[in-house]
Amino acid sequence: MTSILANVKTVATPCQEYEEKAGLWKKCRAVCNGEHAVKEYDSLLDVVNYSNLLIPFSPSMTQAQYNFYRAEAELPEISTQFAKMLVGALLRKKPTVVLPEGAPADAADWLNNSFGQDDSSLTTFMDTALWEEMQNSRCWVHVDYPEVSNAEDLTPEETMSLRPFPVIWKGESVINWIIETGKNGRDVLKRLVVKGEEEVFTDGEFHPKYLNTFFVHELNEAGTYQVRVFQQKDAVDAKTKQIVTTYELARTNSNILVNGEPLMYIPAWPLNGEISPQVPMLMPIVDKEVALYNKVSRRNHLLYGAATYTPWIASDMADEDFQEVVGAGLGSWLRLRTDDKIGVLETPTAALGDMEKAIASGIEEMARLGIRMLSPESAQSGVALQLRNASQTAQLGSLNSRISAVMNQIVVFMLNWKYDLDYSMADVTFTLSSDLNPAALGPDFLRLATEWYEGGHIPRSVWLDLLKQNDMLDTEYDDEVGKEEILKDKEEGMIGEDEAAGFARGIAEKE
Repeated sequence: MTSILANVKTVATPCQEYEEKAGLWKKCRAVCNGEHAVKEYDSLLDVVNYSNLLIPFSPSMTQAQYNFYRAEAELPEISTQFAKMLVGALLRKKPTVVLPEGAPADAADWLNNSFGQDDSSLTTFMDTALWEEMQNSRCWVHVDYPEVSNAEDLTPEETMSLRPFPVIWKGESVINWIIETGKNGRDVLKRLVVKGEEEVFTDGEFHPKYLNTFFVHELNEAGTYQVRVFQQKDAVDAKTKQIVTTYELARTNSNILVNGEPLMYIPAWPLNGEISPQVPMLMPIVDKEVALYNKVSRRNHLLYGAATYTPWIASDMADEDFQEVVGAGLGSWLRLRTDDKIGVLETPTAALGDMEKAIASGIEEMARLGIRMLSPESAQSGVALQLRNASQTAQLGSLNSRISAVMNQIVVFMLNWKYDLDYSMADVTFTLSSDLNPAALGPDFLRLATEWYEGGHIPRSVWLDLLKQNDMLDTEYDDEVGKEEILKDKEEGMIGEDEAAGFARGIAEKE
């Protein structure tokens, strides 16, 4: 049965921008998740639009033939490894959060070690968010707060343990959005429609039923934040016997307060800073791998054919005599009549050679895109995994800057919510990867910066930041603890009087 409301636009209908990019997201996500996901994507044969990643040989191929062909197909999984390498490059060092003086004592520990909803660390959360971002360049972060029904019964310690947490929305989940121009002339996110599911235990406590649910995050007429929740309802029309699909309003959460005040904006941010969907960053590489996937798969198909010898007999012998010859098997003596002929069909060995050349050419094309892990002539082993493409390096640096800026907004919002503060974006600094920070200068410039510090031209904090960004100090280095250790070493005679006096004098001058 089909739904009679299939062409009626509802809360579940995606906007046009979403539909234009949804196919690219699905394709890119399948390739980035490896061979199993690609074969699941290709489960049904399409000989009309040829939407399969693994292209069939001809329109006459049946589903059964395609299933056999798909079973012997092979995805190199280059995009998967490359995407993981990019995530690893951005997270080679821990993300750093610099809080202002006078920040709550436990704030740094909370942000670094218990950032996620499940008390996961900031690095773990960013690893998940970046992997989502790499797949289709569309990851949303929503900040939520635990619902507590008996808040008045909580102890002060339990109340302090409550904190906002970030939730990752996949790009495909955000199906509709509205942007309006605010009173200050800037674009304001007016509405987001997020597709999801809710569990309902109707068949006992162990087997929930999942209802298609749509969450409308929006600013109401008063300009305050609210969430409307719609659930899918299916019923069979008594006359037409068709399924009627409707979406009923289940509830409205309108009393959403932050420190006693209503929110005036939607607490959700696109990780890359772009509300409108973009073409996935890895799309050129994914397209190249899909082409390589087809070449490798057809090579495998030819290999099976080359490994199978098909004998033939030209004769008018009776079926019983023919079965006797066939039953003798390969490697046996066969007795044929005078005019009979026997032979073997030629194997596609020449085509195999051409296909191997095509595969090598495909790999070289991907190597030119900057994936030097594929370059066979390199003798640098694992060192060749680093980015060698200037365009990709610049693209990754831009992504690093945009994500750092968005995460800075999220961290400030969470700090203000938990501690009832009034921090601005300028008060907190979030750096995703200092490796891609323009401040990474090298030893000669660091030596010059040290001379500036010793000469009193730059403050100690700036000098220490430069050392941290260039791997000369751990990002968790505490300068106050370091000063105490140096003075202690002086008292114990581990450093000379001149060095200690110079150190103390330098601190006094800077302070």
